[in-house]
Amino acid sequence: MRHRLAWCATCLLAAVLLVGTQIPGRMRDTLERSLHAPFPLSSLAHFLLFTAMAWLLASRLIAWPARRIGAVLLGLALLTEGLQVFAINRHPRWLDVGIDMAGFLAGTMLAAWLSGWLSQRRALPHGAGSEPAR
Repeated sequence: MRHRLAWCATCLLAAVLLVGTQIPGRMRDTLERSLHAPFPLSSLAHFLLFTAMAWLLASRLIAWPARRIGAVLLGLALLTEGLQVFAINRHPRWLDVGIDMAGFLAGTMLAAWLSGWLSQRRALPHGAGSEPAR
């Protein structure tokens, strides 16, 4: 059940990314100005979406190897940039592909760190580490 939920969440994140890619540039700029964001929110959104997708794909629920995740997410990054040719006032940028791939790195590193941390927590005897500091 959790495996299926992880896949559904990953597909939902990809769908949000693909739909968001087609938002006209002026609408996106108006939204960012209305929120008084000190930086482009679309770049942050791309980073967070790719981080979340990489984390889900690398987690124990799906457990894809990092190479496969990187290849799939690079393809998705290139696809979303290519689709911007068809959106009004949007232009593909290599910088955005770099931001997306930084999200991939962050997500896979987060999954690896959490996996190691959880393994250490499970290896502790019951009650270990709960003593008060002296």
